[in-house]
This record gives sequence, C-alpha cells and structure tokens, in this order.
Amino acid sequence: MKIQIQKDVLLAPYTTFKIGGPARFFVEVKNEEELIEALEYAKENNLEYFILGGGSNILVSDKGFDGMVIRLQDTRYKIQDANITCGASVAISKLVIESVKNGLTGFEWAIGIPGTIGGATAINAGCFGGEMKELIKKVTVLNKENLEIQEYSNEECNFSYRSSVFKDKGKMIILSIILQFKEGTPSECEQKMKEIIKKRNQQQPRGLSAGSFFKKVSVEDEKILQMFEQESGSKFEGNKISAGWFIDKIGLKGKTIGGAQVSEKHANFIINTGDATAEDVIILSSLIKQKVRTRFGVQLQEEVQLVGF
Repeated sequence: MKIQIQKDVLLAPYTTFKIGGPARFFVEVKNEEELIEALEYAKENNLEYFILGGGSNILVSDKGFDGMVIRLQDTRYKIQDANITCGASVAISKLVIESVKNGLTGFEWAIGIPGTIGGATAINAGCFGGEMKELIKKVTVLNKENLEIQEYSNEECNFSYRSSVFKDKGKMIILSIILQFKEGTPSECEQKMKEIIKKRNQQQPRGLSAGSFFKKVSVEDEKILQMFEQESGSKFEGNKISAGWFIDKIGLKGKTIGGAQVSEKHANFIINTGDATAEDVIILSSLIKQKVRTRFGVQLQEEVQLVGF
C-alpha cells in the first residue's frame, strides 16, 4: 500500500474555521493513483469518506467524522499561453497571483478567497462580479462509482449559482482544471487585484471563518425587494438578496454564542473568536434562521457544508 492511513487525526487545523473533532481515518493523496487506492480501502472497509481540499466552506462536527477523510494534495500547475492547467488542490490565491504576474486577466476578483481551485469549481464560487464559470475551459474528474477518469467542458459542468454538476450529483471528484484567461498586462492585472483587496478589506472581516455562511436568497416579495434597493442603494440580481442584509436588518451583527460571533463588519460571516465549538456555530446559525424566517418569511440555506453531523 502506497498511501499512509492515520487514525484519530484532529480536523480543526485543516479547516479555515479551526473547528472540528477527529477523523477516524485520515489520508493525504498526491495523485489519482493514490486517490483510487484510498477510495478502494474505504469501500473494502465499508467506510464513509469525505474529500477535503483547502478546508474552507465547511463546518466539522465537534465529534469529528466517523469515516475516512481523504485530503487532496495535487498542487501542480502549468501556464501555457492564456491557459493555466492545475491540480484541484492548488490554492486559489496562488493561481490569482500567478495569473497576474503573467498578465492574464479575469481572476483578480478571487484574491483573498480561502480554499482550493477544486472546491471553488464545484460550488461555482464567486464574488465582486466574477464567477468560476467564466474561466473554466475543462474539468477532469474521477467518477466515484466506476473509478473512471472523465472530462467535462464548460457547458457540461451545468454551472449555476453556487452549484455545478459536480456538487449536484456528488459522484465525481475533481482532479484538475484548465482555466482560460484573457490577455492583459501585469501592471493592469495588479491594479485590478489591488482594488479587489481594498474592497475585501473594507467589506469583509478578518479572522477565523468558513467564508460566507448562507447563500443569497431568492425573493418574490416586492416590498422586500424595494426595501433592499432603497436601503442598500444597489440593484438585486435575479431577485437574489444577500443573506447578510436580512441578518443585519434583524439586528444580529455582533451576536455571540459561546466562541461564535456574527461579524460586526459583514453579517453573513460567522467568526470563531478563538474557542468556538461547532455546537456554538450551529446554535447561532439556527437562531439567525429562525429570526429571519419570523421577520421576513424567508428561509436561509447554508452555503457552508456540514461535515460529520
């Protein structure tokens, strides 16, 4: 066996939230052969498994995960003309910086997003007017059911708001991605990146979090839509409103339960102030959902994935 399987490995250090108990089994894999070996081990031993990338956008239970956590570690990448081919485990910010250095534009909006390119692709991550679907040329995956390698074009990915065929069907593990950029100049790209960094520092909190906690909300109530436009001074897109606006309206900025706190800077971020437990976060998020539902008749849905619950 090439892979080295560890037991009872604490997951908190592998997440951006820094929360979570131990994995019963834990293994790091560097390529598709090691990944297949890990999946076969899990199958032979009747173990549930979870694929871990950069550890953002997830909340791990205090009890941990009673199965096998497989951490992807393929960080290879290659730049050719206006394309970057990269392993799923390459950090998003690393790719932004490399694209900027090479005068490739279109990805500056992602600077500062934690996590890996594989996870960002699966959920069609986006912010500041950009989305992954605008850059994806091809995605190579491993089909979990038959362990075959498959390729998906941009159209076949079925990208939608915070979703894709990879997230919806849940039977594929992203191995690598080809990103296609537009050509610019390093100085122009660097300027765009600096502007995004400035916006991010102004609008989003620093500290331990999983990123945006709730998805944007589809709203049909015209009164709510008008209120949002009047108060925020911005247009809603496709009747979708930021969950943070609702949370701010019910006065929960700064609300703390245990070590978990609703950010005072951006209400759609729950912060680990240092000693938060997953239970603290769940209680706080449940309170938020209940109060928003009572006040606006709107049901918030987590953008963060819950692991081990």
